[in-house]
Amino acid sequence: MDLTSTSSGIAQMPVVDSSDTLADSLQCYSPTKKETWEYLAFKSVEEVEKFYGDYALKSGFSIRILLKSRNNSQNQRTDKIHYLRYGCNKQGYKKGSLLDPKNKPKSESPVVVEFEKVKEKPEERVGCTAAIFLKLDETLNVFKIYKWDVPHCHPLHKPEHGCYLRSFRQVNEVQGQLAVVNSKAGMSMRTSYEVMGQGVGGTDNLPFRFSDLKNYLMTNRQKEMLVGEATVIQDFFRNEALSKPSFYYDIQVDAAEDIASIFWADGIMQLDYALFGDVISFDTTYRTNNQYRPLAAFMGFDNHRTSVLFGAALLYDETAATFDWLFTTFLKCMSNKKPQSIYTDQATALLKSVPNIFEGVFHGLCSWHMAENAKKNLGSRANSAFFDELNILISHVETESDFDYNWDQMMKTCFDGRPSADFKWLVQTYRNRMHWSSAWVKNHFTAGLKTTQLSESFNAFLRHFLQPDHSLVIFFNHFNIMVQRMRDNHTELDFKAANTRAKNNYPNSQLMRSVVNKYTPTCFAFIHRQYDFSFKYFYEEVTPQVSAIDKVFKVFTIVHVDEPEEVDGVNYDDACNDGPSNRDVLDEEVAENLSPNFEKHDRLDERLVTIDIRAKRISCTCRMFENRGFLCRHIFKILEFLGGSVQYHGLKTIPAEYVLKRWCRDVRQSVKSTINVATEGATQAQRYQQICAVTVNLCTRVCADPEASQIFLNGVLEAGRKAEELLNSKGIHTVQSSVTPPKSSSVTPSKSCNTTAVSEASDAQKSTGPKFKKRPNPIRSKKRLKSDYELAREHQKFLIHRKRKQRGAEDLKGKESAD
Repeated sequence: MDLTSTSSGIAQMPVVDSSDTLADSLQCYSPTKKETWEYLAFKSVEEVEKFYGDYALKSGFSIRILLKSRNNSQNQRTDKIHYLRYGCNKQGYKKGSLLDPKNKPKSESPVVVEFEKVKEKPEERVGCTAAIFLKLDETLNVFKIYKWDVPHCHPLHKPEHGCYLRSFRQVNEVQGQLAVVNSKAGMSMRTSYEVMGQGVGGTDNLPFRFSDLKNYLMTNRQKEMLVGEATVIQDFFRNEALSKPSFYYDIQVDAAEDIASIFWADGIMQLDYALFGDVISFDTTYRTNNQYRPLAAFMGFDNHRTSVLFGAALLYDETAATFDWLFTTFLKCMSNKKPQSIYTDQATALLKSVPNIFEGVFHGLCSWHMAENAKKNLGSRANSAFFDELNILISHVETESDFDYNWDQMMKTCFDGRPSADFKWLVQTYRNRMHWSSAWVKNHFTAGLKTTQLSESFNAFLRHFLQPDHSLVIFFNHFNIMVQRMRDNHTELDFKAANTRAKNNYPNSQLMRSVVNKYTPTCFAFIHRQYDFSFKYFYEEVTPQVSAIDKVFKVFTIVHVDEPEEVDGVNYDDACNDGPSNRDVLDEEVAENLSPNFEKHDRLDERLVTIDIRAKRISCTCRMFENRGFLCRHIFKILEFLGGSVQYHGLKTIPAEYVLKRWCRDVRQSVKSTINVATEGATQAQRYQQICAVTVNLCTRVCADPEASQIFLNGVLEAGRKAEELLNSKGIHTVQSSVTPPKSSSVTPSKSCNTTAVSEASDAQKSTGPKFKKRPNPIRSKKRLKSDYELAREHQKFLIHRKRKQRGAEDLKGKESAD
């Protein structure tokens, strides 16, 4: 502690320096001896708070501010603080507390008094009078203690409980910024708290508790929301559009200029749609934000057959009008390029909107949703026998006549021959049969998609990052993290495809060698599996021959072949394991079971394969290539036969037009360089990463020695001061603390939905900027769909109740007339 002499001739007066430790200060004064502290002087309020705070922490109690008065001794208002008073945090009583002698119990009964005490929260304030009183010496412009009440009326805390004292629990700027960064990275508050505790040797060494960190982040978010959540979201999209020229977003507003729905897609999403947008899976999911808005996602398959996101939207509702706006906006973002197929659920609004906007696009219905709707609408009739028949209709009918026959069989087996008109859901399902039955679906390219499984898996993946209590601001931050995680997975698959070679069990086959380095490992595994199955098949040429250049073959098998329903449902590793190939095993089966006369065996899975030798055009009646984009086992059987002949040497390899670019390894490399995804934001992020890497390495090194640590700390502070001066000279303003309230901002009003006006916001005045249209929670209000049987029973009960009511009214009327 420094001793300073006054110019007024007063004896030497000790002035407290904030850099002194409490141990040094305690050697100079004793709270119980006035002569040791009456000459202490403090230059500022901060020094007073540090002085009394250090004393309180050492003693074992927390403090609170009791008085900060700007009135002088003549009770006149001034610009300076003249009187200060700090006391124990247990000073006074809680309002209405029974501990306060002034408050009388409502009843004289001790039982009632105890009951009322139990109902209240545990009380901290017990009327402690310990406090310190200071006033400003206007002559010296310092604060002096004129009264110090030392005794407490309660036990003091133990030293190990000091970290729980409220007045000493504070989240500093560095820790707060780290918590904000962790939150934006998708880390939970609890995990962030534990990580910061590990950095200081345990959470007990942190100067705050978990509840303080939680309050800090909540306060930070509330201050970000001063201008309104809608305004913050619009600013977020504007900044994205400015930093990423290819970023696209659109906002739908209602008549009251409230935001109803939002759609967005960045440049990489648009690039992925240009490459893989031939098939779309569209679905909505709930409980991703606290606004109860469904999240709509446009999904697809990439060249590794993993989910890829084309765009997303937060919708107000799921009406046909909203879907019309969304689909129109989506096509506008994608340069009006329509997909070949789009899969959705059986929602009535989608059945109206999709044909209206995606004209000429095949609209497939999700088979999984069909099964779920069958359970809801058919009740007990939706049993295993029904689903077996439904699965045949979805996947195993070839023509319309086959469909009609199997539909009639299903009605006889599962519905006792009753007509479909007796079941409303069956009528609608039959009317939409061309959207889900293989008799029609096989004529359209679907990439092997039969359900909205892509969207369902995306929703499950999404729930690892988004929670129902997330605000929309947190939602968008975590959504970007989730999208980046998906892209990291795609990049890792690209690396593995480039760094490894797919296992080929047929190294002597030119068909397999021609595509092993073209397809991605996942797609080659499927081709490999089809080639494997081809050895279970046989062929015979159709006579008479059509022409010299066209050949037609019948391809069939006499043993059952288990084919996976979905392309992505195969265990592709089976086709890439070491050991004997399927060909060896199948040859043994044929030797045991096959006789030269095919008439003794039933022909299974018989198909017609037509080949134009000159044009190298191949087609099969199973239409796997037209539907999934891969050659089937039937065609491989014929190519293997013809490729062995010298005159058909051009068919030794798979023709290039039958190797779709969307399934190849280099599909992204061909066009990715044409879109510039490097932005100033990415450059700033790279600088941040570089600085963090350097400083962390140095910190880890120098912390081993106290002197080296001090040298490093002084150098960092000096470098930070120079960098701050440079930023100020360039007019670059950075946020020093995330708790600082944002300054008022104003934007020129506009009627455009992308530039809605932002009004000046303050603590005392509510924002008048754009708002999100309020939406009720659909989860709590949504009821289970009732089956036809339940609806019929309810209607029957209603009729019985109405008849009883009419009969009672007639009896009452008859009694009145009799009287």
